[in-house]
Amino acid sequence: MTFIEGLIIFLSILFTYCIVVYILHKKGILKKYNISFYGPGLLLRTKKFRGFIKKVSTIKKFWRLYGNFSIAFCLVVMIFMVYVFIDQLWILQGLSPEVKEILPGLDMMLVLPGINPLLPLEYIWYIIIALVIAIIAHEFSHGILTFASDLKVKSLGLLYLIIPIGAFVEPDDEELKKTKASKRMRVFAVGPMANFIVAFVALLLLSFVFMSAVQPIEGGDVLQVYDGTPANDIGLTSGSVIININDTNAHNISNLRVLLDKTYPGQTVNISFLKEGTIINKNVTLASYYDYIEPKNESYKNTSFLGIIFNTYKQDFTNSLQNPFTYKFPDGFLNLYSIPFMGYLSGYNPIAKPFTYTYQINGPLTFLPNDAFWIFVNVLYWIFWLNLAVGLFNSLPIGPFDGGLIFRDMIGISVKKIKKDISDERKEKIVKKISLTMSLIVLFLVLFPFFFKYI
Repeated sequence: MTFIEGLIIFLSILFTYCIVVYILHKKGILKKYNISFYGPGLLLRTKKFRGFIKKVSTIKKFWRLYGNFSIAFCLVVMIFMVYVFIDQLWILQGLSPEVKEILPGLDMMLVLPGINPLLPLEYIWYIIIALVIAIIAHEFSHGILTFASDLKVKSLGLLYLIIPIGAFVEPDDEELKKTKASKRMRVFAVGPMANFIVAFVALLLLSFVFMSAVQPIEGGDVLQVYDGTPANDIGLTSGSVIININDTNAHNISNLRVLLDKTYPGQTVNISFLKEGTIINKNVTLASYYDYIEPKNESYKNTSFLGIIFNTYKQDFTNSLQNPFTYKFPDGFLNLYSIPFMGYLSGYNPIAKPFTYTYQINGPLTFLPNDAFWIFVNVLYWIFWLNLAVGLFNSLPIGPFDGGLIFRDMIGISVKKIKKDISDERKEKIVKKISLTMSLIVLFLVLFPFFFKYI
């Protein structure tokens, strides 16, 4: 699906949604259920869970300490993220035109499954589950610290635009403005912190419970098959594993390459491969590599050619999934987080079909059906991925984000320390100017990569 096709489908769904909402509004159904408009979205206010949040917040000393830790943690993340975006700016300047062409474009800016290529439509339920958990964890944390800071919570609610796209805890704005900056900062900081904690727990379950139960099947993994080649003729596809050639086991890619090097063009060999859980045996006549390359090179006439690209990524990604904190850290961790990008750039996603067929499940979790096992893996992965993304971006010093509000209060405290006799009005003007400037700079750093390929 192209970006334009996806956008047309989204706009069609949005138009239908608007018609349905308008009809419900006219019939008074929205008002009946305490639903109001919030821009193009719908705001559902409720007092449910207010009592639960208030009860959880009663251990005030713990929550204050937790809030202080969250402020420090978010400030470290804020500085780190700004550094990453500045570093990224320099890296982009040195890219070749070929690499520049495959960079993410404007479609990456839309956090919409099916339109954003990082969020394929087949993962929509995983993404929705992860998004709901991220929203609840984030907003409930704001509510807990609001109560723990002896501030009022007027209501809770969800923001809908076709699907839930946000949630909120509605404090008393005037009371929040008048309270100490340290209290406000705690309230703001625990939102991203909650997302980091959820991401961490999901990753622990993913890596040490589920991925520790899988073992790669021995053989040569296939990433891609060229059209019109011997491999294509016998039904080899992405995610197949070649396990035997001419009655000799292929234990891994290196071993398979050695076996293929011993063959010659025109030779008919028997080959066994695993495809979607089924072992298939075929005879195949190998071609000459010379016939498939341009420009022609005589030295390749006697080189046999099956027509596959080996999956050289698998071992690295398996190790990263099983040992995210020890395998080549931090590169292994970045490997793990880059899985959606790998799916977009190369078509390889180790936790999605057909590549899940290249693993076997061992140990206590063998009682789970294969499909159920990988559903759990994907749910946990997307909870980890989205919560980490929400936490990181909410820590940025951009106005509407929690990081921007923390930054604003930090500037206010700093200005007051430097000029103790400054008036509140003068201080507010300085804070606004610095916050706005920082927001615009960071926003530019965030958005620039999406426009870079068009420059």
